[in-house]
Amino acid sequence: MAKKKDEHHGGAWKVAYADFVTAMMALFIVLWIIAPEPNDNKIVYEDEVSDAPPPPPDQGGQGGDAKTIGEKNLDKNGELAAKKKKMDLQFIADEIIKLLKIEESEAYQPADVKLVNDTIKVSLYDRVRKPFFKSNSSELTEWGDFVLKSLATIAVKNDMRLLLDGHTAKIGRGAPVPQDYTPWELSADRAAAARRRLLSLDLRKEQVIRITGYADSRPLEGLDPTFEHNQRLTVHMGIQ
Repeated sequence: MAKKKDEHHGGAWKVAYADFVTAMMALFIVLWIIAPEPNDNKIVYEDEVSDAPPPPPDQGGQGGDAKTIGEKNLDKNGELAAKKKKMDLQFIADEIIKLLKIEESEAYQPADVKLVNDTIKVSLYDRVRKPFFKSNSSELTEWGDFVLKSLATIAVKNDMRLLLDGHTAKIGRGAPVPQDYTPWELSADRAAAARRRLLSLDLRKEQVIRITGYADSRPLEGLDPTFEHNQRLTVHMGIQ
């Protein structure tokens, strides 16, 4: 009888262990069923929802004004980039004004610096009192050379792209008009001379992307075409 009793107790632990394993498997199945979906599925779901058409107006939607999360982020990033670019351009423009020592109160300024769209427009006037080029030639004066050195310093430091436009004033009535060297040649030669000087000051060739000679075809608005303000070199400076 004692032997049978020992055998009975010796097999009880097996039954208990089987019950324990069964309970653990049941717990595992329950936890697996109620577990949340992976994060990847959640992201896909959000993208699908955000790309859905906007609800009709009677459901509180804004119609065509609705944008996806991605589009809103792009718009926000674009606005921030545009604001930063404008701030950078304004900082550079202020630096140019300081380098050229342009005084706002000064009458008949030798240069004018302003922001136009996404560029800095630097107008360099070739006046009798402070000429940029020597008379009727493309040779730079001391002042003209100083200005181009200053602009080259700015352009190299900020990796800027430049457009150079040469302009002349209209020759007054009764004045002799040269036949072999017209304002067209003069304005183009002056823009080309400015380019050569800038390239000699460490600008890369690809930084000056265009030069143009306009002669007297684009006088300043509201001014007599013969006025000396129209005799100018315009430098458009942009950043990437």
